[in-house]
Formats: sequence, C-alpha cells, structure tokens
Amino acid sequence: MSRKRLTTLDCALLGIVDIEPVSGYDIHRLFSTSPMGAFSSSPGAIYPALDRLEKQGLLRAMLDDSTPTRPRRVYSMKEAGEAALEAWLREPVSRDELVRSPRVPVLRFSLAERRLSRSECISYLEGFRRAVTSYAAELREYVANQPSSGQVHTRLAVEHGIEGYECQARWAERATEELKRAPETRLSYGGGS
Repeated sequence: MSRKRLTTLDCALLGIVDIEPVSGYDIHRLFSTSPMGAFSSSPGAIYPALDRLEKQGLLRAMLDDSTPTRPRRVYSMKEAGEAALEAWLREPVSRDELVRSPRVPVLRFSLAERRLSRSECISYLEGFRRAVTSYAAELREYVANQPSSGQVHTRLAVEHGIEGYECQARWAERATEELKRAPETRLSYGGGS
C-alpha cells in the first residue's frame, strides 16, 4: 500500500504512542493540558488521525474493556509505525520547515530521545542551529536591502523574527553542549509489530 506523507499531527501521535500505549482520550487530555496542544487538542482531529494511522498499519488498536461501563481503544505501535517515526525523527531541519512549521523541529527533537542515539540527536541539533542561523542571516540581509524610508512596522516585525531565530540558535548550541555531557539515554526496542 502506498503511504501518504504523514502530517505533523500524525507524527506527534506516533511519538506519544511510542512512549506507552494510550487511548484517544489520554491523548486528548495530554494535548489539552500541555504544550502539545499547539499541534491539536481537537477530538475532531485526533480520533480521525488515530484511525488513519491504524488503517495505514502504523498503529494497532485493542479494546480495553477492563472498565465495562467505559471500554476504550488503546493504541500501540506497530513495526511500520516505529519505522515511520524514526524516519521522521531523522529528517533534517529545512528552511521551508522553519518558515511554514517553525514548531515542528523542536517537537521532533522532543520525541527523539527514545529512538535516536545521543550522537544522532546532537547532529540534529547542530543542523537545526545551522538552519536557523542561516535563515536569520537571510532575514537580516532582507532588512538591510530595504529602503531606509520603508515601513517601520514591517522592519520591526521582521527584526522580531530574526531575534526569535537567533534565540533558537543559542538554545540549540546550549542544548548540544548539554547533550554532549549527558549520559546516553536511548532505550532499546525489540520490535513491536
């Protein structure tokens, strides 16, 4: 079966289910009570995405009827889901992603600890830092090439973006140094088809 490109929500769901088997309600609650809500807390998006991931063979759903009055579907990873998650976690940060989905690189990093080695995570952070530094420089050049009589609000808004990217680059550098000093934390998996 040809697989459609996974959405950010799909990948976030795979990353959550990778931590431990969970129900759609558990995921909705997590999204509603944590920064994950930035990616969707809507049951109208979460449940169809879980169903789609199950149909694509990435997740397995089992009925948990341990509470007879409230049975629930509990999702766990399948081997294909693990592979899809790992492929997404290894994607380098691109300029396009920084422009269109600026929260995704950090989401990917936050879910990588269980699947990628420390050296892979450090490489990812170094690539992230290079990407944001390059894009901030591109924006600085844009501002420098604008007429001095340009709109003040536009310039200030672009400078806001530049400072945000520079802040991300500093964070990536600090995080890289911290990971270099930290012990290896990657968990080993035995497969989960």
